[in-house]
Amino acid sequence: MKHRYLLLSIILLSTAASVLAQNISGYVRCKGIGVEGVVVSDGDSVTVTNESGYYALQSQKRNGYVFYSLPRGYEPTLTDGFQPQFWQKLLYANVKSNETHNFTLNKADNDNYTLILGADSHLANRTRDLKQFKEGYIECLKAEKQQAGKGKIYSMILGDLTWDNYWYSRNYNLNDFMNTCKEYGYPMTLWPVIGNHDNDGATPAGDDCDFLSSAPWRNIVCPNYYSFNLGRVHYVVLDDVYYLNEDTGGNYAKGIVGSRNYSARFTPEQLDWLRRDLALVEDKEAPLIVALHVPVWKLETASPFTATANLADDNSKTLCDMLKEFSNVHIVSGHTHYNYHAHPTGYKNIMEHNIAAICASWWWTGYCTNRHVCRDGSPGGYSLWNVEGDRLQWKYKSIEQNGDLQMRIYDMNTVKDYFETNDSVKKMLEVYPSRTVYRDFAKNTVLINVFAYDTDWRIFVYEGSKRRTVTRIYGEDPYHTICYDVPRVFQNGSYTSTFTSCKVSHLFKVQANTADNPITVRLTDSFGNQYVQSIRRPHPFSLDMEQQQTSDDLSGIRSVANRQQPQAAVAYDLQGRPAGHHSRGIVIQKGKKIHQH
Repeated sequence: MKHRYLLLSIILLSTAASVLAQNISGYVRCKGIGVEGVVVSDGDSVTVTNESGYYALQSQKRNGYVFYSLPRGYEPTLTDGFQPQFWQKLLYANVKSNETHNFTLNKADNDNYTLILGADSHLANRTRDLKQFKEGYIECLKAEKQQAGKGKIYSMILGDLTWDNYWYSRNYNLNDFMNTCKEYGYPMTLWPVIGNHDNDGATPAGDDCDFLSSAPWRNIVCPNYYSFNLGRVHYVVLDDVYYLNEDTGGNYAKGIVGSRNYSARFTPEQLDWLRRDLALVEDKEAPLIVALHVPVWKLETASPFTATANLADDNSKTLCDMLKEFSNVHIVSGHTHYNYHAHPTGYKNIMEHNIAAICASWWWTGYCTNRHVCRDGSPGGYSLWNVEGDRLQWKYKSIEQNGDLQMRIYDMNTVKDYFETNDSVKKMLEVYPSRTVYRDFAKNTVLINVFAYDTDWRIFVYEGSKRRTVTRIYGEDPYHTICYDVPRVFQNGSYTSTFTSCKVSHLFKVQANTADNPITVRLTDSFGNQYVQSIRRPHPFSLDMEQQQTSDDLSGIRSVANRQQPQAAVAYDLQGRPAGHHSRGIVIQKGKKIHQH
């Protein structure tokens, strides 16, 4: 506390002593009254407003903007119902030119709220993506807002709002994205995050490529890194895409001059700003959410699926070392188009949520098969967070009508038969003979894809009334293959290799004893919410297979483990035994209502 006030005093004294030398100044007000202690920045320098709401800073005007960090208990004014006006473009590039920028806040009781975290909308005006976006994601947001009632609700998109490769050939860029959201009635505040596909591919490679290629974002959308507070939670939005766009001699799309490649790392200027921003966060025990596009951590491909650094130049460690003072840190990312949670060794205060895509597989599965499926078999969707003070709860939700579905169950007998006999699959295998065809699965195996699995979830599987052993595996989901890979080859003769089914770590294998007894799966998530799904066997493998799962419990029993909620934040292994390694800062409420799909 003393450290914060000393730092604020130094900043305010410095501001008062050199106000004549400052080239950017203004007021932050609410209903005409100045708001004290609001952090204001140009992306390099950081200052705070005085008791009159006045700020002033000397800027090199490098980024071309000034912004404030939304303080607790307020909301920004909105343009078009969704764009927060927390920033303004500078009027002059000349550092000798003084300019004034005033901001208006609105009082809000928002310690408790709902947060929608989506990623990778990839709008490009192709594959019926605008129609899918409107009828899928936008309608989900409107439903969530209606569900929230009078409660506060906000949203973020974690990068790749657009698709740089089609800015010129399809005439759809960041301006068009913002206009689309306006036209479709985006129903809540949107805090955007820049992704690699939100850079301008017409920018030639060079030392200034990253800065120049992100200029459209800074001019149209918002700063590429900034911070804000909602209730007790401090949010930091970062740009971990260093755009290179090197010319490798390829056949580029119209207007594109390079390969659109990038390095996943932060600029030194951004890290310097981050240190200044975090130094002004008083409550280090309250949650801190760091939002960016490319994941900071990835999972190894074998048990125990340890988290390993994903950013270049040791930036994963650099970032997390900067966050050590904070006891409850959540990194939220996108980019991969699949789901996972990472708990990096050495950083017990940090967990990362990598969230699958709004667009699923770049809108292709909806275009080909009217299904909305990501590369890992997860339905295209978003993460729904409930924030109550410093308590956070989250769950993954599908954009499709089965929004609360948390798993898909496969009878591998019928899956293997499908891959051996289906003519469309045979055609795909003629073109791609090395593709997975699931022959290695033993007879009567059952495979379960738990979309948003985390290590403290409990999974119980029953064949009839007999409980079976569950094994977590690294494998490929067969459903995405028939939703994207197979129809693309059938229709087009080939597929885009980066869009195909990928191996993931949230698949679970069970060896059943029979081919016809029903299978029941019971999940308990991190917060005691329970989900039950069953299949009758043989269970069909088809595009509509989810509709033939049932939320009925076909095991014929109700175990104590299924009836009772966890009494504390305790982790369990896959056999339901306490694992004794839970350290997450999560609160699990006793007596919470059981939720079943």
